[in-house]
Amino acid sequence: MIRTGNPMTKDESLPAIHALIHSLGARRVFIAAALALLRPAPRRPLAAQFQDLDDRMRRDIGLPPKAASPPMPLGMQHTLW
Repeated sequence: MIRTGNPMTKDESLPAIHALIHSLGARRVFIAAALALLRPAPRRPLAAQFQDLDDRMRRDIGLPPKAASPPMPLGMQHTLW
């Protein structure tokens, strides 16, 4: 999920940051912010990533389709082309 909007504007976030620095100290706030920026984004398990693909994409990478293919019409089952 990509967050496109900023939940706080600059004018709203500065007083909150100043309050954190005042209560916790500048060094602690800086270290926490730096660690938060360096922490890798959580990854979904590999199997969960493939659940969202449609059958065409699954076939392209060699996976079986999610649903069984529809049955052939009765008139076409024994016809040779």
